[in-house]
Amino acid sequence: MRYLKTQKPLERLLELEDRGDNGQLELPGLAFSDGDDLSAALKELEQEIDRIQLSEEEVELLRRFRKTSTENRRMVLQILGK
Repeated sequence: MRYLKTQKPLERLLELEDRGDNGQLELPGLAFSDGDDLSAALKELEQEIDRIQLSEEEVELLRRFRKTSTENRRMVLQILGK
């Protein structure tokens, strides 16, 4: 493949070979075969998202932890036994 003169050096470095990717997004834990039921797979994915999604209380704790000083973070981690 020849590069056009208008192509910048960085673009040439970043250009990847076409691996035949069909544009399908692969989601961890979801593999499909011809007989798979899409609605069951989507329900499983929704359950997994619900399981790992933070509660409002967890979000607030994380927000406060991030805003506090390094010393306070150390104390919190010490209290938690880390």
